[in-house]
Amino acid sequence: ALLQQTLERVTTSGENSELFLITGASGVGKTALVREIYRPLTQHRGAFIQGKFTLLQQNTPYSAFVSAFSDLIQQLFAKQQAKLDLWRAKILAALGQNGQIIIDVIPELELIIGEQPSLTKLGAIESQNRFRLVFQNFIRVFSDRQHPLVIFFDDLQWADVASLKLIELILEDWQSHSLLIIGAYRHHEVSDSHPLYKTIENLEQRVNVERVNLAP
Repeated sequence: ALLQQTLERVTTSGENSELFLITGASGVGKTALVREIYRPLTQHRGAFIQGKFTLLQQNTPYSAFVSAFSDLIQQLFAKQQAKLDLWRAKILAALGQNGQIIIDVIPELELIIGEQPSLTKLGAIESQNRFRLVFQNFIRVFSDRQHPLVIFFDDLQWADVASLKLIELILEDWQSHSLLIIGAYRHHEVSDSHPLYKTIENLEQRVNVERVNLAP
């Protein structure tokens, strides 16, 4: 009920992004709970995408983001040509001359928006800031009052620091609407010094964060 209330709030008000956290031991049913929102989300013409962090890819930045948004691009391919053309126009308008940044991590996007101009070379910090800004713009394309977006990240206890920072930036983005991020993790693997703990602590001061702990 709490998950459905959160979804309803995000999809109907469309004002703010929210974070919904599900904790519990491995195999307790965290993913099964998330599946319960498929039907109500469809009624709001929303999209559901998911990415999973793994221990083996813990040092690979944005791995779950890439998986989730590759899934979203595949969903676009299933649309009629006229609707696909509309999405293409929206994406190009949002990315401007920086489309290659997203193509570098989600190659399938090039099949929709075509070949993009080369990027201006920047230093490491500037490149990272540019990536985050462009990705924020990219996400805004898919989350609005007409088309809410739910992103489910599983096994957040293995998320890399860069992904956690991007999650933080996305949720704090005042221009983002109708976005719900659901995160599942094993709470017994997240201590007070864990990067995820710090991220949640920061977000609780700025956005609405709901929690559910699933017992055996």
